[in-house]
Amino acid sequence: MKNLKFLFVGVALLSLNSCMDEDKILAIPPSGALITITPDGAAVFDLNDVTGSIYSGELNDATLNVANYELNANVYYKSSNTQSGSVAVFSASTFPSRLEISAADALMAMGLSKDDVTPGDLVEFRAVITTEDGRVFTHNDLNGDSKGEALIGAYQWDVPFFCPFIDADAAGSWSATLTWPSYFDESYHQGFPKTVTASSSGGVVVFNDMFGAGKDLTVTLDLDKSQSVSATTGSLEPAMAYFSGYTNPYLTQRSNTYFFSCTGSFEIALKQCVDQGCFGSGSDTYITLTKQ
Repeated sequence: MKNLKFLFVGVALLSLNSCMDEDKILAIPPSGALITITPDGAAVFDLNDVTGSIYSGELNDATLNVANYELNANVYYKSSNTQSGSVAVFSASTFPSRLEISAADALMAMGLSKDDVTPGDLVEFRAVITTEDGRVFTHNDLNGDSKGEALIGAYQWDVPFFCPFIDADAAGSWSATLTWPSYFDESYHQGFPKTVTASSSGGVVVFNDMFGAGKDLTVTLDLDKSQSVSATTGSLEPAMAYFSGYTNPYLTQRSNTYFFSCTGSFEIALKQCVDQGCFGSGSDTYITLTKQ
């Protein structure tokens, strides 16, 4: 009988411990509340058409206990790493519900115009959910379960401002400046600042002779996002001056980077690579291009 009692106690303790991480939002009522969103298309705001550029989707009450869903928005300014004030831009109390908000609507609600933002800035959407029993949840309450990719939670997401990439805007002369680690003194790092000529077709931009005669930088873009998919050179030398055992040095992008042709500027981090592999981010070469 003692063993049986101990078994009951153990089961009770196990049940208690298994619930300890459920003090935040779970998709299981009544623990929390979850609204999901199914977007209709790409999450971008086109600065060339702020009225016609609309973010939309269907909202659903996954936990069947939501009394009100309020969506707030603010602008994140990339260049200054600052934010505008946050305002309510949408609310719903019945589900399914349609969310449709244009770039113009979002900016107007925040007291801004399209002249106040630039490509690469973000609209940060953040939600407040009130349940039928009066509890309130925000994106700060999310736990790992509700942040999982399987749950398309409508608590927080960002929509960037962009302008469509136009080949004609990218073609022509660009001034180029370069910075690189002092311990690399490679021939292809020399001769900057300089002026280079770019050709562009179908979102593939070639900056000719960027790192010397015949040593081009080729940038391939995802035109839907105005974002680089790749940016790379061919082999720049037979070996590095840094260490002759490192053969066929080349430069390639560290990460996908926005390239908005309408701004006339492009900055990108290029990681240093050789046949044997790539160096860490501390060894990156940074290039800044400005349209002339």
